[in-house]
Amino acid sequence: MPSLATVPLDQLSLICVDLETTGLVTATDRIIQIGCISPFDASVSIDQLVNPTVPIPSSSTQIHGLTDADVATAPVFQVVFPGFRDLVKDKVIIGYNIGFDLAVIAAEADRHGLDWQPGPALCVRQLATLILGRDTMLMMGDLDSLSAHYGISGDGRHTALGDARMTAALFCALLPDLQASNITTLADARRAVSSLDDQRLATTKAGWVDVAAAPETTMNQTRLARIDPFPYSHRVSEIMHSPPHIISPDQTVLDAARLMSEQRLDCVFIGTGPDQIAGIASERDIVRCMALPTDAVVRARDIPLHNIMSAPVITVSADDYLHIALGRIHTHDIRHLGVTDATGRLAGWISVRDLTRQRLTEAMIIGDELSGAGSAADMRAALAGLPSLSASLQAEGIASYDIAAVISGQYRAAMRKAAELAEAELGPAPLSWSLLILGSGGRNESLLAPDQDHALIFDDMPDTATDAERKAALDWFLTFGQAIAERLDAAGIPYCTGGVMSSSARWCKPLSGWKQTISEWVTHGRAEDMLSVDIFFDYQPVCGEFGLADQLQDHIRISVDGQHDFLKSLARNVQNHSAGTTIFGGLKTENGRFNLKLHLLLPITETLRVLAISRSIDTRNGARRAADIFTTGTVPPEILQLSEDLQFCIRLILRQQITDLAAGRPATTSIDPALLAPQEKRLLKSIQARAGRLHQLLFNCLF
Repeated sequence: MPSLATVPLDQLSLICVDLETTGLVTATDRIIQIGCISPFDASVSIDQLVNPTVPIPSSSTQIHGLTDADVATAPVFQVVFPGFRDLVKDKVIIGYNIGFDLAVIAAEADRHGLDWQPGPALCVRQLATLILGRDTMLMMGDLDSLSAHYGISGDGRHTALGDARMTAALFCALLPDLQASNITTLADARRAVSSLDDQRLATTKAGWVDVAAAPETTMNQTRLARIDPFPYSHRVSEIMHSPPHIISPDQTVLDAARLMSEQRLDCVFIGTGPDQIAGIASERDIVRCMALPTDAVVRARDIPLHNIMSAPVITVSADDYLHIALGRIHTHDIRHLGVTDATGRLAGWISVRDLTRQRLTEAMIIGDELSGAGSAADMRAALAGLPSLSASLQAEGIASYDIAAVISGQYRAAMRKAAELAEAELGPAPLSWSLLILGSGGRNESLLAPDQDHALIFDDMPDTATDAERKAALDWFLTFGQAIAERLDAAGIPYCTGGVMSSSARWCKPLSGWKQTISEWVTHGRAEDMLSVDIFFDYQPVCGEFGLADQLQDHIRISVDGQHDFLKSLARNVQNHSAGTTIFGGLKTENGRFNLKLHLLLPITETLRVLAISRSIDTRNGARRAADIFTTGTVPPEILQLSEDLQFCIRLILRQQITDLAAGRPATTSIDPALLAPQEKRLLKSIQARAGRLHQLLFNCLF
């Protein structure tokens, strides 16, 4: 497989980085401005002031002109860092004396307990030394002189973005001379600058990162492995066409053809509205219609659409990842998919053409086995591929948090299929219903050690219904819940040891029953009620009538409004967790493993849930919750840090699960600390320290 090291310099994915800081001591000085720009695409850039939370010395202000007043309202580093890290991810970092900048960033990340694993880097000053020689660089070795030598504008000098822009232009100006000196690839450049021992020694003594000494990169030139990460990290909503064009079943082929021509469409939907779709007609359907035998009275173009449409319409959710759409198109051998919103109404469509534009091919399709499963055994066979899929995605550099979303999507699909098979066996339900996935599945944070957490809501019986009729309805849904649980267990998703399944009357109720239960949880505030809230309040509907789940969410929002005692009870749950720290500050292990979920993941998740409830935020996903909570402007930046910590913990757990499953061990939520890199151990201890302060953070934000 091609290595990044062999890529020509002018074809690398590069980002030029520059900082303005409070001083030149890498270990203690702070960042006050970040500037980034791509040498080949100026639209890719960052220009961001940062509040260093310490005074800016006047000696530094004399250089960059920035004062305490300039950065007083700027975000702190913890807020800015995730966006910066995302921009430089999978890119080669370049900069003028970039070893200094990288050392300062590393110190800031370590100071705040943030995950920072930069890729390879090149120092433009070192590259210039290769071309101009040491003696020349002694005379004109600063950015101003070199820029003037190459005719580069000095506009914006001593601002982070201005200096980054100048450095990027200098790199481009050096490229022809580097190529003429047979320095054409990243490997060539790194090998050449490694000979500059005097520069490297001086900068290393100053505490800079020695970029020339970094290990040879093994990053892929392009992601050419068996799985393309794109369909596992992008959602249908990103490429769908919207709104859908819907016409009546009684309209004709001519009407459809005219609409498609005028709007430049390749399909139209047949129905009376987005919630009443009967079929779809594409350009190919119309072409085939021309070959239909017709009598003298009816010409082909006058044929009603209901006679030629394809039905039923195969759909995906707008929130599904693209690999689901690929699998569905492959399974059903079709060219168009309808796209539904959270209520199940048609919101748009996508086509094979849209997907192929995203560089996806059939070889990259994982498949849609769950949607075509005819039994629990078929479901089990499909789910058995999740560990290898997760390992492949991890190897391709997909973020573990995104992999968790893919896994969660498969568990939701399994639950939908289990409900479909159960209803096919039992016959139509007596009332409308909605099946809910609870816990991590509702948050899109499931990993490879699943169990069942689900509940059923069904519609209320009319007031005139007898007790016998009500009991018969409840019995049907309890039997339905049992059939769902049995199929999931047979498919490899084991029964919940705590009994949180729709086969139990506690988790299978009519809408009015659920509303009463929620009200009791909120008003009573008992310990067992708070545990139920932790499990239930992250629910997501997976199939059935989504409107029932929406009505219940409205009731939750009203019930918790202003209930400070309820929030205090939830906050006490967080206080009950131990961060898993020994008396000597180490990781508290059992049989050599540290229970990451128990000690860190749960208290972080619970903290975000309580804050979301207190601010009427319906978002379930942990990272999105943190972002939504922060945008209220009522919480400190530490809330965004919780998102970072959450994603780091999930990364460690998923990596351990993949390792354990490959070795024939069961997947758990505990990790082996011996497998952690030194930086990971430091970061984990920082998270432990923050977890120990979560209770105080909660009360500061709530009361």
